[in-house]
Amino acid sequence: MSGRPVVSGRALLLALVGLAAALLAAPARADVYLQVGGASQAAPEIALAVPPFIAGAPYNAESAKAAKNVEDVVIDDLLFSRYFKLMQDGAPWTGSNLAAAVADWKTRGAAWLLTAQATAVESEVSVVVQLADTQSGTVEFSRVYRQQAPYERSLAHKISDDVIRDLTGKKGIAESEIAFANDSTGHKEIYLMDYDGANLRRMTWDRSICLLPRFSPDKSLLVFTSYRDGNPDLFGINLATGRREVVSDSQGLNVAGGFSPDGTKLLLTMSRERTPSIYMKNLANGKLTRLTENFGTDSSPTFSPDGAQVAFVSDVSGNPEIYLMDTTTLSATRITSLAWCDSPAWSPTGAWIAFSGRANMGDNLDIYLVDVTGTQVRRLTHGEGANEDPRWSADGRFIVFSSTRNGRSQIFMMDADGSAPHVVSDIPGNSITPAWSN
Repeated sequence: MSGRPVVSGRALLLALVGLAAALLAAPARADVYLQVGGASQAAPEIALAVPPFIAGAPYNAESAKAAKNVEDVVIDDLLFSRYFKLMQDGAPWTGSNLAAAVADWKTRGAAWLLTAQATAVESEVSVVVQLADTQSGTVEFSRVYRQQAPYERSLAHKISDDVIRDLTGKKGIAESEIAFANDSTGHKEIYLMDYDGANLRRMTWDRSICLLPRFSPDKSLLVFTSYRDGNPDLFGINLATGRREVVSDSQGLNVAGGFSPDGTKLLLTMSRERTPSIYMKNLANGKLTRLTENFGTDSSPTFSPDGAQVAFVSDVSGNPEIYLMDTTTLSATRITSLAWCDSPAWSPTGAWIAFSGRANMGDNLDIYLVDVTGTQVRRLTHGEGANEDPRWSADGRFIVFSSTRNGRSQIFMMDADGSAPHVVSDIPGNSITPAWSN
């Protein structure tokens, strides 16, 4: 277990402000129960038959291995979604017995039958997938998925999300990714992993302080703050090409808040040798607009799903609290009254805002929800270590956050109602400031 101290989000921001200043100076309310729709409150499960995926012709060991690997990931994705009652004991899929398989699975109570046949040829894996309605016998879809062999997990996640969308009409999260900072190398670097904790990839080698990553809505760009060049500058990595670019390098603090829904604007916390304030940057022309100008510190901005409002943290009233700002008039309204608030994150529906906070100054940081009127608050965690930096899944059913409940900071996930918290992946070192892609 790491002996490094784990610092709370807002304390980390204040420390960054202080460190930036030092570098620049050097030469050169009571809880109200709120019903929230988590995964545990989903509609009745859909009976889905999933016989073992098979290898396509001509049969070879690599095709059989690919079929098993893809099947394992798809099963895990569908189970995690909690939309389905999966059935696997019944008629096998041979590649040519669809009518007989449908009839058998219908008698066993399955509403749908999912079959898949994988073929591995050189470095490419292709999977033929069929989804059949057992009541009518019709095929809902028949699709071919292709991917380079090293990336067959992403192919499997795509299959899962397509099945979820077709059978529920809802967006799946299997293709989403989680970015975060981790200090296992002795420095804070940025990493990516799949939503289920697999496929861990290191994204930076700055040998410095990197933290607070944020995804663009289309997941093409990952921005983060790095001290690589001595100042807390904001960088972006093109996730398709790996190319890195400077997004903002003004003197002082440059920290990403959130992208606008259309991805054309980015909210930032910038100090520019003054008190940290909220700015908005037009990513097409680089125009910078200052949104707040208070005596206190303003930070952690995030757009509402419709882009009409910004949630942010300000200590202008004394304690750091959550405020909502109209993006047209720039008028702001306070919606919390706790001892400490930080890291607001808007739910995909726009109805709720998750944040980390403490009701009393001596409390551990916990994850809370507040509605946009500020009249309803729900506490999701209850002092199990320090719980910080909540971020929503794209379907609004889950929240990812960091927690020290196991003695070091790790990335956790829970249902949106606070139930079923679990470690996403047991990664060495401290993992902090998660972000969750669409």
